[in-house]
Amino acid sequence: MISGLKHRLPDLTGPVLNHVIFWSATLLVVSVVGFGLYYYFDQRGSAPASQEVLQIQLSQYEQVVRDDPDNITNRLALADAYLSLERYDDAIGQYEAALVINEQSTLARVGLGRAKLGAGDLAGASESFQAVIDQSKEADISGELVQSAYYYLGSIALDQQKPDEAVEHLKQATSIERSDSDAWYLMGTAYLQSGKLDEAVDALAQAVLFVPDFTEAYEQMALAYDEKGASGEALYARGMVAYSTGKLDEAAEQLQAATRASPTLAEAFAGLGLVRETQGQRDAAIVAYRQALHLNPENFNAKSGLARLSQPESATSPGTELPAGHPDAQAGEDSQPGVTP
Repeated sequence: MISGLKHRLPDLTGPVLNHVIFWSATLLVVSVVGFGLYYYFDQRGSAPASQEVLQIQLSQYEQVVRDDPDNITNRLALADAYLSLERYDDAIGQYEAALVINEQSTLARVGLGRAKLGAGDLAGASESFQAVIDQSKEADISGELVQSAYYYLGSIALDQQKPDEAVEHLKQATSIERSDSDAWYLMGTAYLQSGKLDEAVDALAQAVLFVPDFTEAYEQMALAYDEKGASGEALYARGMVAYSTGKLDEAAEQLQAATRASPTLAEAFAGLGLVRETQGQRDAAIVAYRQALHLNPENFNAKSGLARLSQPESATSPGTELPAGHPDAQAGEDSQPGVTP
């Protein structure tokens, strides 16, 4: 069983049941639009999570469904509310009622799959998600919903100890949404289960590219590097575990050891830059980021780190100037804010 992923919705019943789907805010009727906006922003971390608010506003959903039971928008909004409150059986009932109104509703099928996962019905959940994928081959369906279906099928296969099947689903998910760090993480975990260490490291590297404090991904990466016998890389991964959990002194120690063990490992220098930046050691962070870019000019964490720190005064900060023509000297000049992977 994989631990809950912090980059998605709060864990439902297991490791991978918290994939974010945001359709609720776009479905709400006018009478409950205030609650809909709360739900939308709450899932994105833009409003304080409050079960009390959900409970108070739930009565509004229930009332509009009683007033107009054949309105699928109202049914879906109520189902989403039940799901967010972990009332899985109630959510299942509302999603199924929505499918009676419109059996082609992809939103209802994805929601039903999520609710059945919460209730522990893996077979029923898989059936719902597969129906979304099958439907997408004949109809124009939102890529986010299809991507979610592939993600969940991959997560279920991984829980069922079917790593090869999981990889195939997760490849589809990441081909639709490349920045889905949790899908990359699960893919790396699946590769690790099947003993494909190089593939595991590559997938986990994609996960931390988009979420540089992804503790679980670094933990899995450390296991893969241990099995590969790559001691410097394992030190890097454990240093990043420490960084992502706020243990900055330990992280600096591990990452410095990693740079000594593997002097050409750009990721270790970039990680050290993140640690020094978090510690407020601006000049040391710049030096580490520049060394990372000297080793790998495309290292995203180093590029974005220098972009954050490249204020006019940084060019003359003590200890950060480099001789003209040095490869590192150009790195800060080339880095611009807003760089994306």
